[in-house]
Amino acid sequence: MTAAALKHVNDKLKNLPNSLIEEVENYIDFLAYKYSQESNEIPQWQKDEVFNRIKRNKKPVDAFEMIDDLEE
Repeated sequence: MTAAALKHVNDKLKNLPNSLIEEVENYIDFLAYKYSQESNEIPQWQKDEVFNRIKRNKKPVDAFEMIDDLEE
């Protein structure tokens, strides 16, 4: 984003009522999420976690089994 575009967006934000700022933030989060889904890029930390789980070869956690164990 160019400096001029950023200034233009900031000026618009300053003129919005405070009640709409949260809505703008939510929309920005939505756009970021949508873009990340479209790009199909998996973050490196997530890849590392999957590889580590494969290396450890642990059985997946069964939430229902955990609940049963806690109730006993």
